[in-house]
Amino acid sequence: MENVLNDIIIFFFGAGGLALINVIQKRWEMKYERKAAKEDKAELKADKLDEFSGKLDDFLSKQSTVNEEVLTKQKEVDKILLAQSEALKLDMLEKIFELGEKYIKAGEITFDERRRLHEMHECYHKGLGGNGDAELIMRQVDELPLKPTT
Repeated sequence: MENVLNDIIIFFFGAGGLALINVIQKRWEMKYERKAAKEDKAELKADKLDEFSGKLDDFLSKQSTVNEEVLTKQKEVDKILLAQSEALKLDMLEKIFELGEKYIKAGEITFDERRRLHEMHECYHKGLGGNGDAELIMRQVDELPLKPTT
């Protein structure tokens, strides 16, 4: 009977030990599965970050190219505008001289003619950066007597 009791005890302890080993084994498997899942998640994050970083690099590279093109076009436009400004400045100076000499030759000027000539000179001098070439003729025009308006 003792042998049977020993066999029963050994059976229960053996089964319990086996069950305990199975529980420990399952616990380790779960632990490794969670670790593997975390590693997979971290790897996926890293992959997405690399993908985003690549896209950002591509975008910035394209932006750089676009910025260079815009700057090149802006320089071309600036060159054209400068040339047009210089041409307009010379044209305005010529017109101021032409009108000023006409009024000086006539010996008189109306108030409105003098006002318009001063507006032209203001545009030439301040707006277009004139260099003072018209100052002498403008002083002579200012000394002219005003012609009566009808």
